[in-house]
Amino acid sequence: MSVLRITSTTDALVAELRERILGGELRPGEPIPELALADKYRVARPTVRAALQSLVARGLLIREHGKSARVPVLTVEDVDDLFFMREPLELHVVTTLARRGLSRADADRLLSGLAAMGPEASWADRVEAHTDFHVGLVDAVGSPRLSRAYAGVHEEMQLCLAQLQSTYPGPTALLDVHRRLLDAIRTGDPEQARQEMTDHMKGARDAFVAQN
Repeated sequence: MSVLRITSTTDALVAELRERILGGELRPGEPIPELALADKYRVARPTVRAALQSLVARGLLIREHGKSARVPVLTVEDVDDLFFMREPLELHVVTTLARRGLSRADADRLLSGLAAMGPEASWADRVEAHTDFHVGLVDAVGSPRLSRAYAGVHEEMQLCLAQLQSTYPGPTALLDVHRRLLDAIRTGDPEQARQEMTDHMKGARDAFVAQN
């Protein structure tokens, strides 16, 4: 039986379900009945309902009237639209950072989460570290408005990456990809940085399409 170890039972259940979603255990389109969760975690139905509502609000679950919550099914069109929004924003970010300069210490800080992942780290933990990297890259520009705009796609980014585990089979695969991106930025050549970011996003998009 699963055991929750966080003080707030609702928060604990949110964290547990979020990890199962990002780790790929709860698959897109799979119903998540309230009663089954209440039985599994030995919590009251209102606690389950509150946890599910929190995840729906964050975009990690969807719920239609009278039906069980479920993980959203991202279509190729959804992912194309996600990258349509991300591409100009993140290309602007790497262009700015290449022109401005990015120190080795700042690059190491951005990579620290991915670098700290041992071979035993779960895919959900790697997805979180991946998001932290991209958020940190955007935040490094120093524009609060840019950071707020980017915050709107975090959860969909995670849902997309949650389905790409087979694309990064090695324990350092995500680290290696993002280190190459930072190396391109640190050349100081905006075009090289833009090309690496373009290739980075295209690779993720193509991998998603290939398995859907």
